[in-house]
Amino acid sequence: MSRNSKLFIGLLSFLPIILCFILLFMVLRLIPTFIEWDKYEPAPQEIFGVFGPLFMLGIFLGILSLGLLIFFVMHLVRNKTMDSIEKIIWILVFLFAGIVGYPIYWYMRVWKNEI
Repeated sequence: MSRNSKLFIGLLSFLPIILCFILLFMVLRLIPTFIEWDKYEPAPQEIFGVFGPLFMLGIFLGILSLGLLIFFVMHLVRNKTMDSIEKIIWILVFLFAGIVGYPIYWYMRVWKNEI
């Protein structure tokens, strides 16, 4: 794998964490809107206008996370330098730690090592 490919995968592996913080910021920024909506009944267009970007970002985050999971599991299966116990541990890290495990695996197994 070339250095540029490794850097691109590294950027993608950190992107879900960054997007989660952006999503959290967007939700916290909506608190005044929710307080304002307590005073009157908002129109459906207004509700969809507020929640539309949140849904789009959430869908993109889900697709990106699923794609990274598939890529890293395929990379893991093809890696001949790891024994089966370590592969099982990495799969459990991906499943239970989720997006936090992607940058760790990228740094330890993609950036430092070759297949």
